[in-house]
Amino acid sequence: MATSEIVAEMVTGIRDAIRPNKIILFGSRARGDAQFGSDFDLLIIAPSTLPRWQRTPSLYRLLAGLGVPKDIVWWTPEEVEEWRGVRSHFINTALRERKVLYEKPT
Repeated sequence: MATSEIVAEMVTGIRDAIRPNKIILFGSRARGDAQFGSDFDLLIIAPSTLPRWQRTPSLYRLLAGLGVPKDIVWWTPEEVEEWRGVRSHFINTALRERKVLYEKPT
């Protein structure tokens, strides 16, 4: 499966499952310097009442059949805003490198 098809499958699956505000690709694939076997780093911004560590297992199960390495992080809009001001935090790197794959229509 081509990279664009993998990305489309991930976006469709996540969008249909949780209706996120945004799906952002970051890391080497967003920067354009990915190597063979590089993972897909995804930042999901969506409301949730679950603790952060309980949010992503369902998404990993959902995307398991794609057979590609992935790192999925699910943050609420409030968490993004809270940590956005901390320069050394990963969220700022993710937002700086971001390639928005999906944004919920307003």
